[in-house]
Amino acid sequence: MHTEHKKIIEWALKCLISLGYTLKSNLPEKVLNTPWSYLVRFDTSDGLIYLKHTPELFALEPKIIQVLHDQFHAPVPTVIAHNAELHCFLMKDAGKPLREILKNKFDEALLCRAIEQFTSLQIAVADHVDVFLDIGVPDYRLDKLSDLYKKLISQNELLIAEGLSEAEIDQLKELVPGISNLCQKLSDYSIKQTMVQPDFNDNNTLIELTEHEHQTITIIDLGEIVISHPFFSLFNCLEQIKKHHGLKDEEARYKKIKDVCFKHYINLFESEEDFLKAIATAQLLHLVYGISYQYRFMLACGKEKLIAFQHWKLRDLLKEFRAVKL
Repeated sequence: MHTEHKKIIEWALKCLISLGYTLKSNLPEKVLNTPWSYLVRFDTSDGLIYLKHTPELFALEPKIIQVLHDQFHAPVPTVIAHNAELHCFLMKDAGKPLREILKNKFDEALLCRAIEQFTSLQIAVADHVDVFLDIGVPDYRLDKLSDLYKKLISQNELLIAEGLSEAEIDQLKELVPGISNLCQKLSDYSIKQTMVQPDFNDNNTLIELTEHEHQTITIIDLGEIVISHPFFSLFNCLEQIKKHHGLKDEEARYKKIKDVCFKHYINLFESEEDFLKAIATAQLLHLVYGISYQYRFMLACGKEKLIAFQHWKLRDLLKEFRAVKL
């Protein structure tokens, strides 16, 4: 066992015993072990308890969860203890991933309810983003996005290592004014920026069936949130639904799911044409946001670890963006 993992498991065992839990085994079951998350679970007399460890840059998760719970009554995990020094925390079980349920039987209504719950939370948070910025949540708002992009494309050694030539790097740098113009264009619409979960999807949404057959929905994996444009989370959600459930753009059920994603925003536009223009602009900037976020992801997890885990996306994003006409 990794020395760091051994330490956090020892801490978790002491914590659980001090909190009055009876453990069925001192050996937890491994759930996930990636460069960005180590997750194990303990079987106790009071149900399953999860122990999560993250890189330092994502270690804000328990604080973020607490703020969302206390100030917004959000559907988030119940944290029972956390260790800031070891970058880990303990939380109660909140059910099974929605993706698992949908793979068994695609429940469009349940998925729409989960999306509605998330978008409502985004709306609620929009007037209080300073609460999150004050605890260290990264600021990826539109007036910062161009500078975040510039910070990445100034890393010549990194870009050359990604297979880009000097000429291609110069091309990426030439796109900065266009990015700034798009950011201003999108800012002109009346959409408040808010919490963006980079990987909001049906696998980071848990469903628990209560004794009254009521399905409780919990949003998880909140350590990577940033403050930015709400559409960025929704684009990711829709992409993941198409990827994992085989839905197509022209399908009626996909269109319904997409409508639920944007229903809080469409009435803010004078016409459908303006709404579609905003979507198109946001989709271009979603690439810029994705590039900037992948740079942060690399700083958090380490490039070599991500490559070894086959989770290195920066090269592909840069190539895709180079081909875009702003």
